[in-house]
Amino acid sequence: MTENVWTFVAQGISNTIGLTVLGFSLGALLGIPLVAMRFAPLAPVRWISGTYIQITRGVPLVVWLFLIYNGPTQFDPSLGSVFTSWLSALLAIGLVSGAHMAEIYRGSLRAVPLGQREAGGALGMTQVDTAARIIAPQMLRTAIPASATYAIGLLKDSSLASTIGVFEVTFYANTAAGTSSSAVPFLVAGVYYLALTIPSAWGARHLETRLSRKVLR
Repeated sequence: MTENVWTFVAQGISNTIGLTVLGFSLGALLGIPLVAMRFAPLAPVRWISGTYIQITRGVPLVVWLFLIYNGPTQFDPSLGSVFTSWLSALLAIGLVSGAHMAEIYRGSLRAVPLGQREAGGALGMTQVDTAARIIAPQMLRTAIPASATYAIGLLKDSSLASTIGVFEVTFYANTAAGTSSSAVPFLVAGVYYLALTIPSAWGARHLETRLSRKVLR
């Protein structure tokens, strides 16, 4: 019985990893234009970005999951074939991640002293060179720990996708628990989540250390 539970719940690992990696990647890309808009010279552009970020972060992920999964079909039932449980979960995670990543980027940019930008100009470097060679490495050093922490949290939050029928770790654990009336499947799921998050945290710390050494050279 126990061996079967381990195998059964393990079926959801690929979907858990896929949702986390793709959702985080989508959010990392979306965060770039959002943070650029936050620093735009036009107030309406800054307001649009800030409003999006506040609303997206202020609403729980599980609510976005149901809004995206069930919302479109209220207008056209045929859209249910487009907004599948998997795609809806990916979009919800990506949109929420974009808002969080934009704030991480914004904090990282502000952590770089203004004198670094001025030093680049004094050396005759263009804005692009200054951003690529001076600002970006220091920004990455600050952003990576926060991004890694968020990504690890996102891996655990991906369990919410089970509420709309995504076949990930928690979905299989819940199914197994329902048929056996046992808490063992959830214990198994917890072990799998630990096996995924602990190496991720170690890898993030290792990358942060390497980047710090490069910046200090």
